[in-house]
Amino acid sequence: MDHQSKRPRLEERDGENGGGGTTDEKDVVIATLVAETQALKDTVAQLKRQVEHDRDASLTYYASHAASENNWAHQGIPQKGLPAKFVSNLIGDVHLGDFNPRLNTSSYVNVVSEEEERRVATMGAEINIADASVYPASIELHNKTVNMIANLWHAPEPAGRGDFTGAGTVGSTEACLLAGLALKFRWRKWYAACHGLSDEDVVAVRPNLVISSCYQAAWEKLFRYFDVEAKLAKPNLVTDKMAVDAKKLVELCDEKTIGVVGILGNHYNGMYDPVWDINAEVEKLNKEKGWQIGIHVDAASGGFIAPFQEMSGKGTPAPFDFRLPNVLSMSASGHKFGESICGTGWIVFRQREDLAEHIAVTVTYLGGSSDSLTLNFSRPASGPYVQFYKLLRLGKEGYMQKVENQMKTAAYIRHFISELVHAPTGKKRFQLLDGGNERCLPVVSARLNPEISLHYNDIDMQHALSESHWYVSGYSLGFENPASEEFEDLFTDADQSESMFRIVVKSNLTRSLAEDLTTKLVETLEVLDSMDGGYESLRSKMAGSVRRKSSLQSVAAAAMLLPQTKIGDRRLSSPGSERSGSWVAPYKTSKTTIVTQHIC
Repeated sequence: MDHQSKRPRLEERDGENGGGGTTDEKDVVIATLVAETQALKDTVAQLKRQVEHDRDASLTYYASHAASENNWAHQGIPQKGLPAKFVSNLIGDVHLGDFNPRLNTSSYVNVVSEEEERRVATMGAEINIADASVYPASIELHNKTVNMIANLWHAPEPAGRGDFTGAGTVGSTEACLLAGLALKFRWRKWYAACHGLSDEDVVAVRPNLVISSCYQAAWEKLFRYFDVEAKLAKPNLVTDKMAVDAKKLVELCDEKTIGVVGILGNHYNGMYDPVWDINAEVEKLNKEKGWQIGIHVDAASGGFIAPFQEMSGKGTPAPFDFRLPNVLSMSASGHKFGESICGTGWIVFRQREDLAEHIAVTVTYLGGSSDSLTLNFSRPASGPYVQFYKLLRLGKEGYMQKVENQMKTAAYIRHFISELVHAPTGKKRFQLLDGGNERCLPVVSARLNPEISLHYNDIDMQHALSESHWYVSGYSLGFENPASEEFEDLFTDADQSESMFRIVVKSNLTRSLAEDLTTKLVETLEVLDSMDGGYESLRSKMAGSVRRKSSLQSVAAAAMLLPQTKIGDRRLSSPGSERSGSWVAPYKTSKTTIVTQHIC
């Protein structure tokens, strides 16, 4: 824009008015000059930012202006973007605040991959697996993966020798929800026919699902989201090692039961529910009552362990899969012991008729016609791609050897902790709570010996052990019953106030790493033993120290030690925000609230 041509000329206006412009005209000129000045300033600032941006782009991230700014504080999208390498560095710095995934034994999720596998995952990330008409080859790869898994679980041969009925899902949670919905709609059709109810009438009848109290969170979502009542059988902790009693489980069934779930490897200690016994009890009940109750096998963790144990001659005493006639569906997490990328799950149905057909949705608006069996629609093909890669990469022999390695490492850890002795009392340090060295998941579960009066518990031990960068899962032995919404005992022979811990032996937990873990465990126990009064006493002392300090600097220093200390639901963020006498340090803490970081 030619600013000069647009600006009123004072000398011309002055001549027309006898040598003097009006006040309004002068104000207009001044306002125009101010606006132009501001525009020039903005342009200069923009050019300056561009120069800095261009100069920064040639530097390393840590020599750039971006490194001196708090880009993590953004609550909105920044006005100007950063170079790709800078954003990558920024995210990398944020990631440093996480625990090392390879030292995280609390999770079942696979954390290792090969370079070729990562390339395959990136390839799949660009494919929308929901669009069968555009990506038919990827759909075929997905179906081949379902077929491999269905064969692994001995699903009946499909009619016409076509593909098995199943789907890749976003983790085993979606798979469990799909199985539950298929069972619910199957039951609704049967129940309406038995009682002469219309489609509208039967919707008002609330069904139930029978399962162990050791269920994973996926089932609580089914109960809550899809209005299904939970009927729970509580196993015992010590005698049966958390495996549910088949008779007690099936005794909970009635004509409103959509199905019974057998858990092939519960997440607390890796024990397999006796699916073979559950099948026998369901068979007997159905014949006696004229019902059609089926079984879903929740093999989130065991689906890629139990079959290979069986191939090695170390399997369950009887079949656990579709060889049992009442097993209607089976699910697994591919991203756990299936070794796939995080977010991979699988569901396989015995048949389509009167089961999977109840959840199938025909999609036609993407240029073709195809069935969708999943809750999610658009999603990347990375999960199926990587799972297919791993099945071909390892083969049956590779999976068998991997499982054997994991079980051996678990046996080493289990033996090590079983031999530890509490010197002052001469008693065993731990009480083992898992299934042992065979016919279970590669998981070590135990608790500090309740016969020893220690001033710390398993959750305290978890926090202290994390100081050495190892992370294990500590649990209280209670849960919120989804039916009553009351906090209850998880087992029949243990109080909810008691605790335990578990170590998941994933494929990356090698023998050498396991030895480091056990060494750090011993060191942690020695520190905890030396702490008079234990963790709870220490937290009280820390909170008391905060109460005695009145200056902002002192409170800020204490806040660094107790970064998420809460009073009820309010965080302590500044001195005087609450009455100092009411400051309380939490007993149950997350990683960021460990207050022994300068001691352990």
